[in-house]
Amino acid sequence: MKRFALFLPQYHEIIENNRWWGKGFTEWTNVKNAKPLFHGHCQPQKPLNGNYYNLLNKSTVEWQTNLMQKYGLNGFAYYHYYFCGKKILEKPAENLLRWKEIRQPFFFCWANHTWYRSWNNSKEVLMEQTYGTKTDWKQHILYLLPFFKDDRYEKKNNKPVFMLFQTDFKEKKEMIAFYDLQCKRNGFDGIYLIETYFGDYNEKSILNFRQNLCDQTELIYIREPSAALNTYQLQAGHRLETMLRKVQKKVAEYGGRMGIRPYNGNQLYDCMIDFKANIPGIANGVFFEWDNTPRHSLRGYIITPPKKEKFFEYMDQIKDDEYVFINAWNEWAEGMVLEPTEQNGYKYLEWIKEWTDTHENKEQL
Repeated sequence: MKRFALFLPQYHEIIENNRWWGKGFTEWTNVKNAKPLFHGHCQPQKPLNGNYYNLLNKSTVEWQTNLMQKYGLNGFAYYHYYFCGKKILEKPAENLLRWKEIRQPFFFCWANHTWYRSWNNSKEVLMEQTYGTKTDWKQHILYLLPFFKDDRYEKKNNKPVFMLFQTDFKEKKEMIAFYDLQCKRNGFDGIYLIETYFGDYNEKSILNFRQNLCDQTELIYIREPSAALNTYQLQAGHRLETMLRKVQKKVAEYGGRMGIRPYNGNQLYDCMIDFKANIPGIANGVFFEWDNTPRHSLRGYIITPPKKEKFFEYMDQIKDDEYVFINAWNEWAEGMVLEPTEQNGYKYLEWIKEWTDTHENKEQL
């Protein structure tokens, strides 16, 4: 099993964020400004030793790489933001491409969604995702190819791995076929596409999702905690709870206050453990906790961490998977963090290393 953690590159200033959110904005801005919303709510989250890093600093990338390797991860899946020729938050990956001596395996997850000013309870479009024509696709693939050709970029069967976040756009199949052809013209055997699934664990839903896959799609990534949460909410015993949470969100949207009731991470892991669909080409996901109230305040939601035993049970169940994707390495404003925190230290990294070491020792025996 290869363990890749999703990686957010929004820890440095860019012109667009300064214009939209104010001078000096980075992801740390939301993190530092977070407020506890109820008794016992641990906000703001703080990095261990006050490490509010800048991703453009080479020493930060070296530190992250060493930490990843020490604790048994195989690499990072960088969110790639590309809007029909317009690149945003591209510098960390471009720097990594230049810093060949930093042996950090990686691949891209194209976060191909429109950006909104939704943090302030509005739907103002900040950057619209469009796909253009073959001319635009050629420009995109020409940008990607130097990354694909790098020996640290993840490949399977001589195909560069490329993950799609949004999968329901009309140009998808023709565009990916074009990318696949360009990869073949550049010495690869095509593109290794992974499409992201956000639905519940209903096999019919997953099979319906499969009907619209590209010919080049190798894996369906079951994104967590989305799939577990959707499944939990649809279970008969939780429908009233789900309805009340929707009411709470509506009240918050109009400026009212209702208490936030966190989801129980152990219950969501039970949903993940119970999911045993007999469907080929599935890549499972992992999460440890969630709290996006730093971005959305009372409109956000919280998932408490599972017990280590639940995590181990789940990992034992999916141990034969070729890939597992961890959400996330550094989503600080959504409470999904493998990096060390003041509250948890290195806890989740230590869980991964302990499970990995135990599993690899069993294999050797």
